[in-house]
Amino acid sequence: MKVIIIGMWNSFPKGLEPTSGYLIQKDGVSILLDAGSGVAANVQKYTSIHDIDHIFLSHYHHDHAGDIEAFMLARKMARQLKRVDRNLKIYGPESGTIVKTIRRAKYSTFMPIRAQKHYTVGPFQIEFHRNEHPVETYAMRVTDNEGSVFVHTSDSSYRGSLVRFAFGADLLIIDCKLYEGFDGKVDGHMNAEQAGRLASKSDAQMTLLANLPHHGELEVLLDSAKQHPTNVVRLAEAGMKIEI
Repeated sequence: MKVIIIGMWNSFPKGLEPTSGYLIQKDGVSILLDAGSGVAANVQKYTSIHDIDHIFLSHYHHDHAGDIEAFMLARKMARQLKRVDRNLKIYGPESGTIVKTIRRAKYSTFMPIRAQKHYTVGPFQIEFHRNEHPVETYAMRVTDNEGSVFVHTSDSSYRGSLVRFAFGADLLIIDCKLYEGFDGKVDGHMNAEQAGRLASKSDAQMTLLANLPHHGELEVLLDSAKQHPTNVVRLAEAGMKIEI
């Protein structure tokens, strides 16, 4: 599978680089994990917005789902102009005010996600892990038909169950907006040291740090994660393409 980093900033875009959004492609199938602010515009550098029929939202905070209505409007227009004949399927937690909007939309279909549930889309199977975060939030594990595994933690404090969920990933993207020494448990976030610990214990082949902060020196964030024995650990970058 190919994974393209559309955006990876925390809270709001940095310049022209969006917040959370990951495009996954294989065998002509494209799925999107998260649709944060700026993702709808930038994903079109890599594929037509009308070719994305499946969007998985980890939760509904703006930096993870702020552009979802833009995708819904694009599908509405494409259906009305008869450019496509498929509804847009939007997968997400059942709790959240946006769910009512999605359910009422004529050309979008809501698909609930929860722990111990999975969906199959083309060559991909997507599984979910309930995170520790102030709102209902899920990590996602995408396995393709050849056994390659991509895991996106989304927002969560550190949990042993998340280590088990991510174990053996070929690519692990950890949302990590806090520098070492900050306690993010109350707000449901990991700091850089905890991200490195998760990468180490899950034995991920490649780890990217995402949901990056707009302040401080990001190389310090990376150095903190690298203090644990791991394989490859890097900062996520907009436009980065990874084949696994």
